[in-house]
Amino acid sequence: MGRSLRNLAAAGLAVLLHLLGLIALIWVAPDLPRLREAPIFEIILAPPLASTRLGAAPSPARPGGEGSRQAPGPPPSIARPPPVAPPPAVPDIEAQVQAARLRAALRQTFGCSQPDIARLSETERAACLARFASGAETAPYRPPLMASDKQQALERAGARKAADRAYRESTTPPLGTDTTGGGPVMNPLPEL
Repeated sequence: MGRSLRNLAAAGLAVLLHLLGLIALIWVAPDLPRLREAPIFEIILAPPLASTRLGAAPSPARPGGEGSRQAPGPPPSIARPPPVAPPPAVPDIEAQVQAARLRAALRQTFGCSQPDIARLSETERAACLARFASGAETAPYRPPLMASDKQQALERAGARKAADRAYRESTTPPLGTDTTGGGPVMNPLPEL
C-alpha cells in the first residue's frame, strides 16, 4: 500500500511541476500578435488542355450525381469558329536530307559513347568499336601526366611493397623462431 501511495504522489508531483512550467512559459512569453482571419482564395479550375484546342471534341462528362461539377466552358453566346484544316504540307526534300545527316552524325558521335541511350543497332555498335580501335596499334604510348615528385613517391611505394611481399613469401623463418626442431621454444631475441 505504501508503494502505490508513493507512485501516486510522484505522478501528482510530476503533473504539478508541468503545470508550473506551463504557467511560467505563459507569464514570461511576450505577447504574440493576434492572427487575423485567413484570406479566402478563389480557385478556378480550367478545363483540360485538349478540350480548349480548336476543333477538339469535348471530354466526356464524368458520371455522378448532384456533387459532381464540370469545369465552366465558354458562354453559350460565344460560338467557336469551325475548325479549319491546315493545307497539306509539301515535304521539303532538302530539310529531310539535312535532318537525316544530322541524325546520323549524332548517332555516330554521341551514340558511340552511349549506345544504349542512342539505341544503336548491332552493326552501328560494331562500327563504333572498329572506329575506336582504328590506329590503336600505331599510336604512340603516352604515359600518364604526373609531377616528378609524385612519380618518385609512387615508385618508392612500389619498391616498398615489392620488398614486403618478397619478405613475406621468403622461406626463412622469422627472427627468434627455433629452427632446430626442439619444439615451440623461442630463441632469445637479440639485444637492440
